[in-house]
Amino acid sequence: MEEVRGPERRWLRPLGLFLVVLTLGIGHPLILVGVPFILLALVVPGGRLRSLILGVALLILLFPLPGPSAEGLWFAERGWAILAGGWFLALTWGWPERSMLERGLLALTGAFASAVLILVGFGGASRIQALVNARLESGAEAAGSLLSSFSSDGDGEFVGPLAEALGRTAEIQAQVFPALLGLATLAALGTAWWLYVRASVGSDAGLGPLAGFRFPDPLIWLLIVGLGLILAFGWDEGWGRFGSNLVVFMGGLYAFRGAAVVLALSGGFSLPAVLLLAVTAVLVPPVLALGAMVIGVGDSWFDLRARGAADESAGSG
Repeated sequence: MEEVRGPERRWLRPLGLFLVVLTLGIGHPLILVGVPFILLALVVPGGRLRSLILGVALLILLFPLPGPSAEGLWFAERGWAILAGGWFLALTWGWPERSMLERGLLALTGAFASAVLILVGFGGASRIQALVNARLESGAEAAGSLLSSFSSDGDGEFVGPLAEALGRTAEIQAQVFPALLGLATLAALGTAWWLYVRASVGSDAGLGPLAGFRFPDPLIWLLIVGLGLILAFGWDEGWGRFGSNLVVFMGGLYAFRGAAVVLALSGGFSLPAVLLLAVTAVLVPPVLALGAMVIGVGDSWFDLRARGAADESAGSG
């Protein structure tokens, strides 16, 4: 069985995280990744000249003078990236011994708290929601138009329901966009950190292997609280919406943890496993995500990787 191991394959880790940013991010993925990297490259001492040059180049690329056609999200997505990147920079400076995931989760918490204070102070929450809704709706309409342009007259009966499903998906994304933004931002911080370490130190070990991915077990209570809020208030308004975002965010983290458990217990990636995973992700993505999440929650309670390692040691002994 051929496994994906060794330093020559470590680039798969940031590539996978960047694909998460592409999939879940509502704004431009390069902004989510580039702004934290710029802050790290320009502020953290000890980096190589090439990281400084790359940081300046990204600064010029991502922060041109906004033209008259610049919409509100142009400023909002850069402001959010600065908040998340600034918190991550401060935590990297203050607690460099902490893991990337710990710093990322703390930075995300600080960024959301800061954003809430700013939006409440200036009354901009409804404006941001309207901008996000408009972008998601326009994206769904563009995808529906593209499907219609490629379909023949006989395929119309399939295009209509598919376009309707895209519209419903956009509505759900609008409800849980804070959770999706949180997951995308966490992945972007990981990608930016790997890029910074690669450019400044010349090492590609900025990210640990997926098989070792874990986070503090008490975070399970965020998932439990979220489920309780949904049961008490519904899922789309007020505290219920807050609960649904908690469930989606923690569900995403536990899905990654479940994937890490499977990878650790199976001994690594193999070609058949990758093909099976790809087919399942295309055909039944909710089933795949739910199964991974259940495994991740089980690992939080029972430490499945430690049990698997103990069983393997007992069997070999």
